[in-house]
Amino acid sequence: MNAIKRLTIIVTALLLCFALFPPNSSAQSKFKDIPNNYWAKKEIEELVSKGIINGYPDGNFKPEQYVTRAQTAIIIGKAMQIDTKYRPNPGFADVKSKDAAYPYIAALVERGIFSKGKKFNPNNPLTREQLAKILVEAFALQGTTKTEFKDVPKNHWAYKYINTLVATGITTGKTSDKFDPTGKVTRAQMAVFVKRALDYQEKQIANLNPFVKEVVYLVNKERAKEKRPPLKLALDVTRVAQLKAEDLLKNDYFDHVSPVYGDVDNMLSKFNIKFQYAGENIAVGQRTPEEVVSAWMNSPGHRSNILDPVYTEIGVGVVEIGSIGEGQSVYYWVQMFVAR
Repeated sequence: MNAIKRLTIIVTALLLCFALFPPNSSAQSKFKDIPNNYWAKKEIEELVSKGIINGYPDGNFKPEQYVTRAQTAIIIGKAMQIDTKYRPNPGFADVKSKDAAYPYIAALVERGIFSKGKKFNPNNPLTREQLAKILVEAFALQGTTKTEFKDVPKNHWAYKYINTLVATGITTGKTSDKFDPTGKVTRAQMAVFVKRALDYQEKQIANLNPFVKEVVYLVNKERAKEKRPPLKLALDVTRVAQLKAEDLLKNDYFDHVSPVYGDVDNMLSKFNIKFQYAGENIAVGQRTPEEVVSAWMNSPGHRSNILDPVYTEIGVGVVEIGSIGEGQSVYYWVQMFVAR
C-alpha cells in the first residue's frame, strides 16, 4: 500500500512539472505569424532579441512584407551599432530630420554605405542588388567566387558586391543561374542576411592573430582606467593595418609615411575606408602585446592616440621580423585609429 502511495505521489509530481514546464516551451514562436517550423524563425528571433529588428504591435512580424530602404537603414545601423551623433544632413529632398530613419540614413551615407543623391526613396522596397552592396560595405565582407549568374553580367554595377555576397555564403541565387538582382527583399530574408553577415564578421574576428585581439583588449583596459569608451575592433581597418605592418617589413623602413601607401589618411582612403579622423601608432622589436602596449603608453604621443576620446574603432597589424636570444620572436606592430 505504501509503495502504491509513493508511486501516486511521484506520478502526480511529474504531471505537475509537465504542466508548469511544458516540453520545448522555449521553442514557441514570439510572433503569431511565425510558426515554430518557419524557415527563418531562429534568425528573426535572435535579431529581435538584440533590438536590431522589431515586430508589430499586433503580435505579428509580417515576414513576407517587403522591407523598405528606410527600414533597411535602421536595421543595418543597429546591427553595426553605428554612432548616429553629429552626422551632417545628407540633403535628401524626401528625408526629413524628424523621420525615424533619418539619423541612421545620415550616418550610413557618411560612411559610404548608402550613396548620396537628390532623393533617398525611403519608402521604396529594397532590392537584392542594393542589399548586396549594403552588406558588403557595412560588414567588410571579402571574397570572390567563380559562380556566375545570367542576369548579372560582369558590367553590372553590383556585380562585385553580388559576387562577394555569394562567395561568403551569405546568399545564393534565386536559382542556380539567376540572382534576380531587382527582386525585392522580404523582412524574413533581411533578418537571415543580416544574421549571416554578423556571423561572418564574428568568425573573421575569431580567426585573427591572437596578438591582434590581445592588443585591442589591453588598449581598452587602459582606456577604461581613464573612463574612455572602448574601441571596437574594425575588420576593414585591421586589414589595412596588417598591410602597413607587412609593408614596413617588405620595404625595410620605420616611418608613418609608407613609400607605397603614403600616410595613414592616404592609406585608409586608398582602401575606400571613409573616416572623419584617423591616427596611427607603430612600433618595432617588442615580443608581446603587453610589451608593445606598455611601450606606447610610456610615450606621450602614442599614449595620446590610445586614450583619445574622439576615436571609436581600432585596427591592429602584426608581422614577425625574426627572433632574438632563446628563439624569441620580435615583431612590427601597427595600430590604426578611426572615428567615422
